[in-house]
Amino acid sequence: MSSTSETNVRIAPCALRALSRITVRRGTSRDETVRQLLAEHMAFQEQQHPEDRLTHISTVLRYPRPPRWRSEPRTDVPLRVRAPADLLEQARALSLRLPGQHPRAHRDYRGRMLTDAVTTAIARAEPFDDDFLTGLLPLLRHSAALGLWRLTTVKTSTGPERHG
Repeated sequence: MSSTSETNVRIAPCALRALSRITVRRGTSRDETVRQLLAEHMAFQEQQHPEDRLTHISTVLRYPRPPRWRSEPRTDVPLRVRAPADLLEQARALSLRLPGQHPRAHRDYRGRMLTDAVTTAIARAEPFDDDFLTGLLPLLRHSAALGLWRLTTVKTSTGPERHG
């Protein structure tokens, strides 16, 4: 087993509330609950064909949206994740990566693979929503998420972007 690693992810407040319900139900600490959820989710993801792995709709929609300016308040909440380093790497490797996303990209287009893994793991154990997410299918296969992303890209791109 690898050494324990610590990092932060930023998730929707409704996801944090769902995590709290899971923690109470399991009778474990929040750290242990996150480790268990991630391990269970990674075991599930490994068994799936890459196109059939799951992601949460908030990953595709990049919700909650990061603030545009440093002076704007954040609408997401931090979650400290303490887990074996190999589990965190596996979570990043098996999560949805949209075309062009890279960990060192501009902050508006940086991939959030660990956030996706944590959010999806929580949603698999305890579905959650809020005013923005209500009515949306919460869990999508990677192939469907990429199709939704492509559709959105086509509909929101300018003429020069489409032909460039």
